[in-house]
Amino acid sequence: MNQGFSNTPSGGSQNPKIQSFLEALRNSQGKINPAGSESTTNPFAEFQNKKEIEKKRIESFHQARSQEWNRIFSSKQKETEKKIEQIRQELKKLATRVRVLDTNITRAIESPVIEAGEGQITFLEHVRKSIHEYSLNVSQANSWLEMYNSRSKKKSYYWGQASKKGTSFTQNNERTAATSVG
Repeated sequence: MNQGFSNTPSGGSQNPKIQSFLEALRNSQGKINPAGSESTTNPFAEFQNKKEIEKKRIESFHQARSQEWNRIFSSKQKETEKKIEQIRQELKKLATRVRVLDTNITRAIESPVIEAGEGQITFLEHVRKSIHEYSLNVSQANSWLEMYNSRSKKKSYYWGQASKKGTSFTQNNERTAATSVG
């Protein structure tokens, strides 16, 4: 007697794993065409289709992310340019105020003294002190501006040479040694 195995289609006493395997085998045999070729449900083709769909989904995700980053970068760039323009406008206003201040100081200094007194001395001392403090700030601002302008000239020279001569300029050992820190 053969225990646990039977040839009956219902498989009454068979192992459930074996039973499910046999059913899957029967189902797969039913899908074969009479000509001997497999039907349109090819597992490899389905896998390839799923793989292509996933690939397209990933590409669209990366494309959307790239567009998002470009929008963020361009908005930050526009915001930076806007701030720079606002600061330039403020500097123009300040330069106008400085010219007016220069004119007013010149007038105050050159005006004739009608009545010499303590009020005149106090006024001129206050003007002198204000101008002195102002000149310290102006000196510091001039130092910064001179340094900025000299660096701007150096940068424009460097990039001009780099665009003209290419890597023979940017990768030159002599220039690297001259510009290295330390």
